[in-house]
Parts: sequence; structure tokens; C-alpha cells
Amino acid sequence: MENKVIGYARTSTSHQDLGIEVQLEAFKYFKPDAIFKEQISGRKENRLQLSLALEKLEKGDTLLIYKLDRLSRSTRQLVNLMAELNTRGIQLKSISDGLDTSSPNGRFMFTIMSGMAELEAEMISSRTKDALARTDKKLGRPMTNQAKEKRAIDLYRNTNLTVKEIAARVKCCSRTVYTILKRNNIKLRV
Repeated sequence: MENKVIGYARTSTSHQDLGIEVQLEAFKYFKPDAIFKEQISGRKENRLQLSLALEKLEKGDTLLIYKLDRLSRSTRQLVNLMAELNTRGIQLKSISDGLDTSSPNGRFMFTIMSGMAELEAEMISSRTKDALARTDKKLGRPMTNQAKEKRAIDLYRNTNLTVKEIAARVKCCSRTVYTILKRNNIKLRV
């Protein structure tokens, strides 16, 4: 039986469809037997599609990725993953990095490049924190103003409107109404 090539493609968010497309296009040359793709942070330990790809791999097979940082942004995760692949007799091939762990030089380059992937992630995080410290802008959803919060509570206590109906009247999402109720220790109606 011939050894398999299993592709794994990843982007951090669902807004990066082009990033997935670029990876899949690069995979075509290697004719993978299967491709697993997902849109999730590379720092997450538990990634379903990566786990499925790893389960499909057997001794002598190759895990194909577009670039090392698509596999993980953490040196520890990368080193642990490489140790697992080595133990199982599985090779790793990174297209953009020109990395192939079937040789000692490839495994050495893997170690160096995994450190660089983590450094890049930390530098992005540091730049973002520095930029936010210099501005009054905040990341995440804006806080609900007190008038909206008071109105949502009043509607919930004094009407039979559903949370969805209250959210529409207050001009926020249902999750925000639930958060307001929880924050104010208001029990949900059954």
C-alpha cells in the first residue's frame, strides 16, 4: 500500500476565505489523499479537523501544510506535535517554508522555524497592545449604555415580551439582554 499525503489547512477566522483557498490551491501539486480544513486560532490546543487529520495518518504517511504557522503559533505545541509525528513515523512537509522532516536537516529547520512562528505571534500581540495603549479605542463589543440596560430590565420585568422581542426594541442582540439580566441577578422566566 502506498503512503498517504494528508493536507491540513487553517485560517484564524471565517473572514479569511482567501487564505484557505490559497492553501488548497498549493496542495493540488502534491495530490493529497484527503484535506482537512478549519477556521480557528492556531493557539487553540483542541482543533477538531487537525485531530481528524492526525487520526488518518499512519506510519510512512506525510502531513502536508501550507506554512508552519498554519499548524500552530506556539513553539510548545509544534514541538509536541513533531514529537508525536516522529514517534508514529510520520513526516511533515510545509510548502511555503520548504520544510520536509524526512531528513535530519529538515527536523533541525523545523525547530528553528517553530520558534520563529511563536515570535511572530508574540510580536503581533505586542504591537496590538501598544497601539491600543496609545488610543482610546477598545476591542470587542461596545458596552451597553445604562439607558438601554434599564429599558431592557424594565421590559423584562413589566411585560411578557420574549428576550428576542426585548432585544429588538432595545436595539441589541438577545445575548446582550441575557447578559444584562444575569449581571443584575434577574431570574429568567420559565
